Amino acid sequence: MFDWNEFKILAEKLKDEKDEASQRTSISRLYYAVYWKARLILEREDPNLRVPEYNAHKFVWDKFSGNNKTRNAISRKGRDLRRNRNDADYEADIRKPKELVNDSFQIAEHILFYLNQIQPK
Repeated sequence: MFDWNEFKILAEKLKDEKDEASQRTSISRLYYAVYWKARLILEREDPNLRVPEYNAHKFVWDKFSGNNKTRNAISRKGRDLRRNRNDADYEADIRKPKELVNDSFQIAEHILFYLNQIQPK
């Protein structure tokens, strides 16, 4: 099985590059590293869970919503990180790509911290 954390390692290598393509790619790879960590946790929690092909990302982040502060933070910040990834992947003009990179890494670190708190042992 692919180790999705390799995307995070690649994102960290690319984030300090000067060219916008590397910075955009950094955000995208970072997002997928975090998304897959979250998704795999959900699938371990509920082996019967079926993530739909259509709207899979929305499904995963929404699945964390509920009565738990930590899980709600994962849901909210996951949607924030996805919005940054969509900007990086689909918007032709990003005013300050380096700020978007820094914001994305900050959000990702929060999500990973929270995911580590709920991850089944």
